[in-house]
Amino acid sequence: MNGFLRLMTGSVRWLGRFVAFAGFFGWELASANATVAWEIITPGSALAPGIAELPLRCRTDLEIATMANLITLTPGTLTVAIQRDPPTLYVHGSHAGDPHTFREQFDELENRILDVLRFEGRPHGPPAWRAGGPEERGTR
Repeated sequence: MNGFLRLMTGSVRWLGRFVAFAGFFGWELASANATVAWEIITPGSALAPGIAELPLRCRTDLEIATMANLITLTPGTLTVAIQRDPPTLYVHGSHAGDPHTFREQFDELENRILDVLRFEGRPHGPPAWRAGGPEERGTR
């Protein structure tokens, strides 16, 4: 009985994380569309294009593919390349002037993807790109 209760509790938590992810990504998608639309209809340009290296905590093919596809689905960003070992995405962004800020916007997306795709939820600890490595790993 104890195992059944734990399974049910975990399932309810997972469902809550799934609903939260859907709301989060819906908002991010609408916000990115509005930003791109504003960029199109206003004179001048605030574009600062760049490509950033984004080390991931995603480990399975499904997690990596989901992250890459959701980034590409969002207007103004595009997954350019995927590296499997270690899991890394190279992401082009229209507003990627500051590498640190540009990468930060993907932290919450990765956390929420892992919350949904892993029954136990996201791993604890900082994102992979904050865990160390040379500072020059930025936009190009």
